[in-house]
Amino acid sequence: MTQISRLQFVYLMLWLILGTGIVLLPFAIAQFTIRDGWIVPVFFFMGTAFAAGVSVLFIRTFPNQTLMNGLETAFGSWIGRLFGIWLIVWFLIASSMLLRELSVFVENTALPKTPLYIISATIIIPIAYGVFQGLEVLGRLAEFLTPIAMILAFSLALVSLQNVDFSHLRPVLANGWTPVLRAAVLPATSFPFEFIFALQFVKALRGGKTFGRDLMLVGGFLSVAGMLIEGIVISVLGPAVTYLPIPVGEVVRGVRIGQFVERLDTIYAMGVIATMAVKISVFLYAMISSLQDVFRLPTTKNVTWPAGVAVWAANVVFFHNAPELQEFMVYTTPAYFGFSLVVLPLVAISVYRIKRTVGVKP
Repeated sequence: MTQISRLQFVYLMLWLILGTGIVLLPFAIAQFTIRDGWIVPVFFFMGTAFAAGVSVLFIRTFPNQTLMNGLETAFGSWIGRLFGIWLIVWFLIASSMLLRELSVFVENTALPKTPLYIISATIIIPIAYGVFQGLEVLGRLAEFLTPIAMILAFSLALVSLQNVDFSHLRPVLANGWTPVLRAAVLPATSFPFEFIFALQFVKALRGGKTFGRDLMLVGGFLSVAGMLIEGIVISVLGPAVTYLPIPVGEVVRGVRIGQFVERLDTIYAMGVIATMAVKISVFLYAMISSLQDVFRLPTTKNVTWPAGVAVWAANVVFFHNAPELQEFMVYTTPAYFGFSLVVLPLVAISVYRIKRTVGVKP
């Protein structure tokens, strides 16, 4: 199997969260709390620690086995494959959700009169082509994009400080912890739980010996970055953040330097499109890798384009408009992702260890 470096894996995990998190999380958090939104990323780190713990336990229980391999080892060939098919359907729904989110973003920022099914078709073609080339290509793409994105992100954050008003952050916890905890449900569950499906890449990581440490490293960096981003967004926009679908874009749009430098949100939009495409690519590759394991396919290339078409069709059928998409992401994904990515692996681990204890051959 194609190997990727530890650095490439870290970069892929970074954009796995930040690709959509930079767009969705500020808006989702603002639906529950405004002033104290900067505290929420702490709970994301807690969720990451939990996801890392589940992943390490899975790797120790099923060494050098992918997520699909582990399910078959624990439950047997037939039941294991049925659970594998459940996860393949999960990949299909999650990938179509992300494709629809990116299509809506492109529609709102650049192509308001273009039908969404055309936008999504235009997006999925290069993504499927990249996935067709293999995981190593995705790793190299992330390796190329990350330094550029970090420099641009730091620069945009720096110039945005000219509009901050720190009074929007006070008083701290005036309404207690309840709004913060409600806002933390999505960042502490759906997003960090996505790390767990990266177990499908274990064989490409030389057994995944540093898997848990890498997730904690990414989680720590993203938590600090999230606190800074939330602090800037709240300080610049204040109560208006509740009503803006793309808060970070509005912050960047408000930057003015002299008479000639403005509308820097174009740079932000290009960065979001690139990084969200990387995230969708990771989901799509995990999906076709799962298909390969469950159905014993000789290569992932045989199903790459059909899987891409299926994701495009699902994004059209499942999500008819932006409010329906946002409702699914904010209110449904915590439970759906929790069952698919946490409960199933933990049950597999428990069943396998019980079999070993009572002497039943797996």
